[in-house]
Amino acid sequence: MHSETKERLTDNQLLALLRESDSAALEELYYKYSSKLYSSAYKVLRDKDTCKDIIQEIFSQLWVRRDSIQIISLESYLYAATRFQVFNAIREGKHHDQLWEEIENRHFSNTTEEKVNEKEALHLIESAFDALPGRCREIFRMSRFEQLSTKEIATILGIAPKTVENQLTIALKRLRLVLHHLFCLTFVILSIPS
Repeated sequence: MHSETKERLTDNQLLALLRESDSAALEELYYKYSSKLYSSAYKVLRDKDTCKDIIQEIFSQLWVRRDSIQIISLESYLYAATRFQVFNAIREGKHHDQLWEEIENRHFSNTTEEKVNEKEALHLIESAFDALPGRCREIFRMSRFEQLSTKEIATILGIAPKTVENQLTIALKRLRLVLHHLFCLTFVILSIPS
């Protein structure tokens, strides 16, 4: 079928063609949705290559599972798949630094509910930070809040750079245990449309 004709087809019609192994229908769906899904993933991850991989994976799976997949709303399905893939990328530890930066820089609107949520989130961050052992807390603060390099921290504290790296690893692991699932899920849900 000619691509101009496909552009006028609904998502359900394109899905029906996809189930019949019509690769042009997949191309049309990719053309229609890939840039929107990419933008949504990029808002969270800020990593072009990972976002491209996520979009490729989503459409590859759509093709592979075309016979068995049950989709009521294609757009909702694709955004849910994007949220899932973004969460997986974060959970696998590839984008924790970017996520922390986004959380630190995120601006909430002025509704009462969001102010309460912001206070609760900040309280959780402070509690997790305060629960770190003294040296871990100090090194994490110098690294994340003062933006000092590993070498600079090592020089200031009179310790080996490897010790700084080890302490940062310990700090990040402990903070992730407390905050990881809460923030990842909340941030992904808020950042990617339903």
